[in-house]
Amino acid sequence: MSTVNDIEAARLDAAEAEAKRFLKRLADLRAARKADPGTHPRESGAMKRASLDLTRALADVRRSPYST
Repeated sequence: MSTVNDIEAARLDAAEAEAKRFLKRLADLRAARKADPGTHPRESGAMKRASLDLTRALADVRRSPYST
């Protein structure tokens, strides 16, 4: 059985991983724009998806561990 601390730790780990993924996608988009100004739908879409996943992970962090 998972303890409250285990649940919170897992949620924090997930949020950290999503934050790192978002920052990587953001760096990819900036690099693509620097190399070739204009639109970059693949990089932009990947960054937006990572942003959405980060938002969901942060919502999980804010949720009470007692309401699992």
